Amino acid sequence: MAGKPKAKSYRLSLSPTYLALICCVIILLLIIGGFFEINRTKRSLRGILENQGVTFLRGLEREIENTVTVVEVMEEVPGAHLLNIASSTNFFALEDAIIDHLVGIATMVDQEVAGQALSTSKLESLAQREGLKAIDILNEASQSQIPRRDPSMYGPLLKGAREMVILPFEKPEPDEGALFSVAIRRREGKGIVVVSVDYPRMKELRRKFAIRNVLEAVGFGEGIQYVSIFDRSLSLIAQMGKEGAGERRDRSLLQLVPGEGSRSRFHTLSNGQEVLEVVKTLHLGEEPYGVMQVGLSTQGIRTILSISTRNIIFSIGILLVLGIAGVTLIYIEQNRHLRKIGEMEGRIQTAERLLALGKLGAGVAHEIRNPLNAIGMAIQRLGREFRPREEGGERQYQEIIRVIRGEIRRLNQIVEQFVLFSKPYKLDLTSSSPVEILENVSVLFAEEARAQSIEIRKEIDPRLPPLMMDKGRITQALINIVTNGIHAMEGGGNLTVKAEMDGRDWVKIMVSDTGRGIPKGEIEKAFDYSYTTKEKGLGLGLPIAHKIIEEHGGRIAIESQRGKGTTVSIFLPAKVTAS
Repeated sequence: MAGKPKAKSYRLSLSPTYLALICCVIILLLIIGGFFEINRTKRSLRGILENQGVTFLRGLEREIENTVTVVEVMEEVPGAHLLNIASSTNFFALEDAIIDHLVGIATMVDQEVAGQALSTSKLESLAQREGLKAIDILNEASQSQIPRRDPSMYGPLLKGAREMVILPFEKPEPDEGALFSVAIRRREGKGIVVVSVDYPRMKELRRKFAIRNVLEAVGFGEGIQYVSIFDRSLSLIAQMGKEGAGERRDRSLLQLVPGEGSRSRFHTLSNGQEVLEVVKTLHLGEEPYGVMQVGLSTQGIRTILSISTRNIIFSIGILLVLGIAGVTLIYIEQNRHLRKIGEMEGRIQTAERLLALGKLGAGVAHEIRNPLNAIGMAIQRLGREFRPREEGGERQYQEIIRVIRGEIRRLNQIVEQFVLFSKPYKLDLTSSSPVEILENVSVLFAEEARAQSIEIRKEIDPRLPPLMMDKGRITQALINIVTNGIHAMEGGGNLTVKAEMDGRDWVKIMVSDTGRGIPKGEIEKAFDYSYTTKEKGLGLGLPIAHKIIEEHGGRIAIESQRGKGTTVSIFLPAKVTAS
């Protein structure tokens, strides 16, 4: 509220340093919370993407198991490999793919041994490297030797009549020693190259090419960059990919512990794209056959994570603003309560001092009043019954009597002022007009002000409501305040009496002078009974006015500047009554 009286300064329990420290703690907690929230979101998104990869690999595993099961069923049919008919199982398509694979190996061998001296150990080493049973290089000069298959079957090749010959298994139910051979004419030398696989290797090749066919048929889902399948030795069986295909893989990721369901990691491709690699064991039946790997694009989760990060940062900002605002409001509210406590303590201290003065005054008044009365009656008798005998002394005698009577009256007034502090006022509350009281006080001091070259200015709102107050006590308080203002302007000046509404609940009365003012450090002492700036007097005017105003439920405040004057503000509760 405007115009509140100033309270003594009290040390705040929450200083600005503590406020800054609390704000720093709030900022730190919000940043830490945001960091953990971003990481939690990242882990959740990674988990979702990893589940997507595991789900895809499980579906791929089921397709591979179904296809391999069909191949195994066909292998159990006697002579199925000798039939040359179309089949919906693509069993014979696998045979064609294996033949193409063996032709490719034979061509590669032909190129690799071109111009080299051939030996049995060299051919055995090549066969072992390519997973073959045997590799033979024959020409017309070697026909006297015993080849692995009937020599008559190579005749067309050796004579140049054909470019390739396929020698299938000869029995409906081949044993492990049976061979499946492919022979081609050499391009880099004379003769032919024959590559052979046994029946167990043929079965293994069927499974691998069946897996490749399944991988080609399944294709890619959204966000899948590449898919790779490895056997038990972590040799690549099949691989397809939009990006990253053919790149060297981290074998440590592929080495799953037995019983481990899946594993994943973030990986950056050579083109700078980040993927989440998910690895899962491939089972054919109950036994693990190899490892499946899928690379998933992280663009989607990066977009979501970016949006989530922005939202988290925005939320942190909002919470930070609200937190700092809350702490600041608590700080301001606490200081406001502390100021109120300070004001109340100041009032209590002032009341205690005045009460102490009142008790002292009551005792002093009791002891002084009777001697004063006796002195007063003695002076009256002296004035009536005793006359000076000297001629011309009558006038001087009466003047002395008058002075003594005046001092007795002044002493009595001082005693009466002390008595005021000894007990609470008994207010005679009536509906009184503050405008009328202020006009009467102005008239009362008009002559004295004129004599001291002081101009009294009135700024009184005539619409002020009547108040419930003790007219005599309020008049006494105003007289004390105006008296102080006039005495502060020894060389003349202006005394302004102003009255107006302060909000809806208070009437504000201000008495301003242009006198010498009160030093800044002494304003708080103005209501102390022991403080005065006058050479004569006890300085009880303001303490008495303070007590009267407080008895009416109001407040009094002082504002002053050295050399510019003083303003005393009175706030009275505006309890409007019927006029």
